[in-house]
Amino acid sequence: MPRAPRFFISPDQVLGPEIAISGEDVRHIVNVLRMKPGEELLLCDGQGTEYAVTITSVGRTEVSTCVLSIAKRPLSSPRVTLAQGLPKSDKMDLIVQKATELGVASIIPVVTERTIVKLKDEEKRIGRWQKICREAAMQSNRPDIPSVGPVLSFIDFLRISHPESGSLLLLPWEEATLPLKSVLRQKQEACRIVVLIGPEGGFSRKEAELAQAGGFHLVSLGQNILRTETAAIALLGMIQYEYS
Repeated sequence: MPRAPRFFISPDQVLGPEIAISGEDVRHIVNVLRMKPGEELLLCDGQGTEYAVTITSVGRTEVSTCVLSIAKRPLSSPRVTLAQGLPKSDKMDLIVQKATELGVASIIPVVTERTIVKLKDEEKRIGRWQKICREAAMQSNRPDIPSVGPVLSFIDFLRISHPESGSLLLLPWEEATLPLKSVLRQKQEACRIVVLIGPEGGFSRKEAELAQAGGFHLVSLGQNILRTETAAIALLGMIQYEYS
C-alpha cells in the first residue's frame, strides 16, 4: 500500500479532532496530487507528533481533515547545531538542504574573519533557508524541521556556545592533528553537538585558538583540504554514522 502524502503543519493548526491545511500545501494537494475527500494524509507538527488524517473537504484556499490517529516519533539524538561560516554564491542553499537531510536540529549562519559575502536582506535570506529546511525535512521523512538563524559574528557565536555537561563542540581545521573519529568515539554519551565550519579560506589561527579556549575540539577531517560545503556534509555524515 503506497504511503500517504506527508506535509508539515504548525501545532496551532490542530483544533481537537480537526486540522485545516492552508497556504502553498493546498495547491499541491488539490492541483498536483488531485486528492479528494476520503483520501488520507500524514501531517507532522515539526516537533515529532504525526497525525494520520482523512480529507473531509477540499476548497480553493483550505483543505479540511479529520484526525484518524496520532503517533509520536522520536527526534534525532544527539541534537546537532551547525554553525556555518557564510560561503559565496548559493552554496549555503546546498549546505542547508543536506544538513537537514543529515538530521541537524539548528543552523546558525556565522560571519568570520575570512567571510567574503556581504549578506543583504538578512530576513529574506533566512526565510529562504527555512523554506529549504522544510522541503528537505519533508523529502527525508524526518519528524521535525531545523531552525535557521539569526546571523551571528564569530565572537557572538562563541559567547553563546559555552560547553555544558553532555555537549561536544567541534571545529574542523586544516592544521589540526586530532582525528574526528577518535573524538566521536570517546564522546558516545554526548547529547548535544555543535559543529563550527569555516567559509572559503577556513578559519584564521586566531579564530581557531579562540574557539579552542572556548571549549571547541580542533579536529582533522583527513589529509585533503575540503571545500566548505563538502566539509559540512562530510562531518555531519560522520556524526550520523557514529551515533545512529
